[in-house]
Amino acid sequence: MGKNVKRLDKLYQMLIKVGPVARSPKLQYGLGCLFALLSSFAHSEEGVINGHVGFLSNQINSDVGDVPGNRFITNAAFDYKKMPQDPEVREATRRLTLATQLNDQSYLQFSVQEAYLGGNLTDKDSMKFGRHLLEWSPIDQTWGFGKLNNRRNFDFFEPGQEGLTGISYEHKGSNGMRYRLFGSGLYIPEMNPGFDINDKRKTIKCRSPWCDAPSSETEVQGSMKSIEYDVNYPKIGDVIFRYSVGYNLGWENKHWSFEQYYIRKPENNLTTRVGVALNTIEDVVKAKIDPQVYYQDFMGANLKYRNQDLLMYVSGFASRPSSYPDGNKRATDWTEIKTAKIKEDYMGGGISKVNADYGYGFNYVARLSPFDRDKQSLAQEPRWNQAVNVFLMKNFNKLTFSGDVKYDMLTRDRLIMVRAFLNVTKNLLVNGGMSMIGTPKDGKSYWSPYTNNDSLYAGLRYIY
Repeated sequence: MGKNVKRLDKLYQMLIKVGPVARSPKLQYGLGCLFALLSSFAHSEEGVINGHVGFLSNQINSDVGDVPGNRFITNAAFDYKKMPQDPEVREATRRLTLATQLNDQSYLQFSVQEAYLGGNLTDKDSMKFGRHLLEWSPIDQTWGFGKLNNRRNFDFFEPGQEGLTGISYEHKGSNGMRYRLFGSGLYIPEMNPGFDINDKRKTIKCRSPWCDAPSSETEVQGSMKSIEYDVNYPKIGDVIFRYSVGYNLGWENKHWSFEQYYIRKPENNLTTRVGVALNTIEDVVKAKIDPQVYYQDFMGANLKYRNQDLLMYVSGFASRPSSYPDGNKRATDWTEIKTAKIKEDYMGGGISKVNADYGYGFNYVARLSPFDRDKQSLAQEPRWNQAVNVFLMKNFNKLTFSGDVKYDMLTRDRLIMVRAFLNVTKNLLVNGGMSMIGTPKDGKSYWSPYTNNDSLYAGLRYIY
């Protein structure tokens, strides 16, 4: 243990001397807390705990990624997984997976992907208790729609996934039939990226390039007026104590599987209702923001074929959000701006072959539900409409290359990622890459606010 702690302390001292950490006491404090957590697990045996601590610089070319919050990043990941060694012993499986990221704006993001206890009750029955992923929708996972599981959202190139908090039960029959049940009385919405809300100055700003803050001014009768925001914070109990309930019914054999699922749960993001009024005395626009919780019915089906490292799937899902926030069916006043809720239907599929030496794959998704930008101006733009995805990965012993391209054939949005990882030693990894966003010229798509968030980066990781 002493050797591991010395390594972590040496790395900590090195990191606080570079990049944004050296200029920010807040970053140093956050990084110190993280290293204290990692040091406390130094007794654990090899293979049970994995993770990394690293630093990225996006200043290789000043013309690329020169966006506040996107210039320097300190990040870390931690994964603790303890599984029973003896299949005859019904010992609990324990899992804790978390990550954190700090940027050059002293903005800290934190994510707990999974934190659960689980295990087999019998040869056919198992349970999980805590925060865990529901692996029910490959389309939602591949394309980052965020309808089922929460998204980590450190960046939108790789939104990642966070689990739902509750209890899962699974029963497998001897004839291949199986069913899964999920229930929860606790709701934790997506936390990243967040807004900087200044109650004193009545402003809402961002310190993350992936946060799209509302405008600070607007035009009223030919003149520009400042906007003051008053956020009505709900009580924590009014937000988190919400139910979720769902089932997944399926059949599987050695290669094939089919499943159909349904879940009723709150949307993963809070929805804001904005009441606006012009204050003629102070000559400003007053905006009152009320965060609200909307429920949704999420359902779908998957057909999969798996043969060793080959996977093929066809999948579809439908999202039916409620027309009114939970517990509130009153009509919207004419002075209020209310986010429109629309039905969404998607169909897609993919094929992939991934192993330790190489990987490649193709995915496709199509939006079946209509979306009229002129009639649904208050609804959020669809993340993807009719899109294809191609990815490649090759491992050359200590050197790994990967590439990922997503292209929307309807809106012409495109996301391109190219990466390289070099294992200099067992514990030190050098990484670099390029991430680029392309959007339509009319500026009307989900990705348009993030067009400047390109990256050409290099960094270091300490792997433990």
